[in-house]
Amino acid sequence: MSKGLESARPQLALSHLGYLPTSPKTLTLIPAGSVDLPETIPFYIRQNCFRMPRNATPLEGFSERFPSPYDTLRGRLIARPGSYYRQGELHRTSTRWGLFWQADFNDFTTPGSYQIETDWQVSPPFAIRERIYDRIIAGYLTFLRAQRCGYEMFGVHEACHLDDGVLDTNGRPWPATGGWHDAGDFRKWLAFILYHVEALVTLHERVQDDLIRGGVTPAHLREEIAWGNRLFHRMINDEGQVYEDVAGGAAPPGSGFTYERHWWFENHPGCYGDASDNRWTDNRPGSDDERKVRTTYNPLVQWAFVLAQARAASCLAPPAAEPCLKLAERAARYGRRRGHDGRTLFLAAELRGNLELLAAQSTEAERQAILALATELLNRQEPGGEGLSGYFLEAGQADGFRSVAYAADPALTLLRLWELRGWLGGCAALVDRAANAVHRYVEEYLRADAASNPFGLTPYGVYLNPPHTDRQCFRDAGRKRGVRTFIHPFNALGFASSTGSVLLSHAHLLARASAALGPASWRSAAERLLHWTLGHNTCNRSLFTGFGYRQPIGYSFRIPQLPEALMNGFLGRPDDSPYLEESTNIEWNTLEYWSIPYLHAAQAACWLR
Repeated sequence: MSKGLESARPQLALSHLGYLPTSPKTLTLIPAGSVDLPETIPFYIRQNCFRMPRNATPLEGFSERFPSPYDTLRGRLIARPGSYYRQGELHRTSTRWGLFWQADFNDFTTPGSYQIETDWQVSPPFAIRERIYDRIIAGYLTFLRAQRCGYEMFGVHEACHLDDGVLDTNGRPWPATGGWHDAGDFRKWLAFILYHVEALVTLHERVQDDLIRGGVTPAHLREEIAWGNRLFHRMINDEGQVYEDVAGGAAPPGSGFTYERHWWFENHPGCYGDASDNRWTDNRPGSDDERKVRTTYNPLVQWAFVLAQARAASCLAPPAAEPCLKLAERAARYGRRRGHDGRTLFLAAELRGNLELLAAQSTEAERQAILALATELLNRQEPGGEGLSGYFLEAGQADGFRSVAYAADPALTLLRLWELRGWLGGCAALVDRAANAVHRYVEEYLRADAASNPFGLTPYGVYLNPPHTDRQCFRDAGRKRGVRTFIHPFNALGFASSTGSVLLSHAHLLARASAALGPASWRSAAERLLHWTLGHNTCNRSLFTGFGYRQPIGYSFRIPQLPEALMNGFLGRPDDSPYLEESTNIEWNTLEYWSIPYLHAAQAACWLR
């Protein structure tokens, strides 16, 4: 090994944050270079920072107690009684991602702070304690506040974009200050940032008492919701249309815009612009550097607005709740009149919006519409057969449903229908179908495919007609269909992004469904997805800035650093193996700070407490 090159050694990966006493606890040794490793490798759980003795001769001038101030892994371990708490064995296993050495230590539940040591490597420190995932919730709240637009965040940025904005249609001034930036840049995509309201309301409902003890009151959460609504309430016009974004930039000339051609990727809502508005401004209205309000109609934005405002109305106290519900109802009426193309993403969003109107006791909640939408969504679930099943399809079985940002939305929406079953009296058969659909999605799709890799990662999606099979790998999903854990890089748009938000949306679904429907194994599956993001991965890297001990260099387009941010995560090579950029040649596709994975992670943490 070259001196100082720790990366030339094998890595010992686990969750850097740690574990609940009841958590699944998997340890993985990742080989490096030409290091020859035996079939089985003993490992020892010991107290954090108290190294076990080794058989190397102390350097001249040093004692057995302090054998060397450098090259501390010299020699083989001496397993003296009292120098460790538990011994186990890592076993070599051959996987589609190569050779790994793995072991579980699920039975070790004693609260404390530990490291695991082997002859070849020492793990990052980790804790075992109750409420370990509260750290994710605290980080999310800090990150979200740092993303405020039009607000001075000490040490991050001054008050910005106080001159937002002008309409993209005629240049008319339109008040669009406030809200949150989305991904370490300055754009405000409502298709993403509207969902922060849902996450904040979930926090308000589920961890209120503990937050108070931690110094965060329910009033703080309501204040953050109100900050977002400062923008959202200005993004709906008198007719009820909700505008799509602020600062996305201009559309390509003569593009003949369609969501199929000009969204970032399949069911990945957002940019079809040139990012020309992603910039600082002088904060002075009328100085010709105001950013554009994009007035494109986006059905996902429309129904996400209904969801967000109906949820906010249930959380905020009068009189703040009243305009939320009125605006949700106005947006719902417009959305019904305008309609959409029927894709599964829009169908699930419309159903969810109507369900939240029902929960908010709105007169706009249409029971028959809910039943029709739910029936249509249920009919889009793969009915079963050879291979994987239980996943969702697009209308007319045109393709499998896949979404970078909202992979779990159809199942989460049906789970929400089951949670609100008390509002749907007389619909027991439909409610039971919804619960069964969630069960099938988890067991026959997510968990069935997660067994294909050594870290329990859930799939990105199923392809009815896998493209470019000569250039990229698809695993057999049955009936000549393909499945990948990661996005297929050779796609029509040449778009390669990580699937961190896919994994964390599934973590949210699994944790929430376990709490609602019972299977404890779903909870463990959710935790494994969090653990991957927290360091138990093929690079031994935590993707949370400020969490853990080894992190890649995060990418922020305009702000060099954001506190407590979460990176996109791993993307897949053509052979569907994981890749994370670790050089300083940082790229957005794996290293961008993004809101969506974080709000999924925070909600998963709420349901794992």
